[in-house]
Amino acid sequence: MDSAFAEAEHPPFIMRLSGRAKLFGAVLAWMLAVGVVAAAEDAAEPLGKIAARASRGGHTKLAELVTTWDVHEFVDRLPVLRIEPSDGNGSWSAAPEWVEGAEAAAIWRSFVEARKARAASWLDRAVEVAGGGRDGAVTMLFRALREDPDCPQARAAIGWVRRDGRWVWPEAARRIDRGEVFSPGFGWLPKSRLPRYVAGERYADGRWVDATEAAKPRPIDRGWKVASDHWEIASTAAVERAAALAATLEESRIAWLQAFGGFAIEPRQVVDRIAGRSRAEPRKPLAASLVRDRAEYAKLLTPLEPAAGRTLGLYWNPTRTAWFFDTDDDGRAVGPATSTVLHESTHQLFAESRETIPAPGERCGFWAIEAVACFMESLEPAAFGWTLGGPEAGRGPIARERLVEDGFHVPLRELVAMGRRRFQADDRLPMIYSEISGLADFFLCGERGRHRAAFVEYLRRIYAGTDEPDTLSSLCGRSFEDLDDDYRRFMASRTPPASR
Repeated sequence: MDSAFAEAEHPPFIMRLSGRAKLFGAVLAWMLAVGVVAAAEDAAEPLGKIAARASRGGHTKLAELVTTWDVHEFVDRLPVLRIEPSDGNGSWSAAPEWVEGAEAAAIWRSFVEARKARAASWLDRAVEVAGGGRDGAVTMLFRALREDPDCPQARAAIGWVRRDGRWVWPEAARRIDRGEVFSPGFGWLPKSRLPRYVAGERYADGRWVDATEAAKPRPIDRGWKVASDHWEIASTAAVERAAALAATLEESRIAWLQAFGGFAIEPRQVVDRIAGRSRAEPRKPLAASLVRDRAEYAKLLTPLEPAAGRTLGLYWNPTRTAWFFDTDDDGRAVGPATSTVLHESTHQLFAESRETIPAPGERCGFWAIEAVACFMESLEPAAFGWTLGGPEAGRGPIARERLVEDGFHVPLRELVAMGRRRFQADDRLPMIYSEISGLADFFLCGERGRHRAAFVEYLRRIYAGTDEPDTLSSLCGRSFEDLDDDYRRFMASRTPPASR
């Protein structure tokens, strides 16, 4: 669940491929068929030379764009990339209006060609990684799309499909086929309804109501329905507020997919989609509920979870629904905090993006379910999109303080053995939440990602119900005591923030 049991400053909350030779043979056949060559990047003009040309010609803005294009290779956090929309016509490659003159236009074309070559190289690497049955291919596919948003193999491998020349998610394609249109303010609607929504009317219970009636409170079972690409939201708050929540949920999914794409998309699927042997199919929408205020939220959820009134959001696994409320303590409609949406959507995405058991972590390993949700709270803006993790992001500072300054540490051997009930009943729970936030950062970002693949595999096994108390140690190839020591060194090496 979420953030019920936290300190005041931060409320809580395989390798399974057997036919590897056959798979690698399929990869090689695909590479020969489409002519994927790693040398493509070498043939393109390096970005440094392109930037120098722009600088010599006095094209300052263009030089700055090219100079800063590369994504910094972080050693202590994960990059999450913003991907430009694709209309399938290569419009992303058209020079912006501020690129003026023949010389600047030629430099721009060199930049585009360099990006396309880099995309081909990233795609090549993704195929090699997926063909070896290893995680990491999805991250490389997103790198390819940052360079070339129209790259069809990368789009298909991650899960987009074509519709009317554009790349859209399968769930959106299904709605387009039904004659629906998307509005940022109202979500997906039948095309004929959109003008009346814009005019202030709303459709409910089989009839149209005017703006005055639409503003009256409604019970959740008759709440407004707002659909995004991957969520359907029932809301007792205004439609526009639910649409704003939907936008944040969709953004959280993109971040989650880049950080944990290997959890949802198997290497075999990557290879088959790239080769055109399969494609992503639409899935059932994820469910969320948005209620007007905390009082209504507590009233609806306390019968399900006695501690719900102390939470800021909740993913209720039995009904597979994420719950949020819209107002702050002063009664202002501000929507749930982004960190809360990230936390709860992470629970939902892990639980529903592949076949999982109904109650993961009941027997052991529950800490990791909460830890990875806390890790996702560290999402912060960056020039290229966002970053995840890092010493000053999310709960990172308080995690360091608890260990380095307060000396608080629950040994991993004890943590991994805890099931849900024992974990949530622990008297040290607020401080444990701080610790597990730091541990997630360590396993996902520490030591240049040394344990990242092992930790994602650990999560797979927890959600499949096949983990044991010693699973994490076995996957990392380190004793729990050694991992504890590694974690202490990791935290001690981090510079504390200049101020709280």
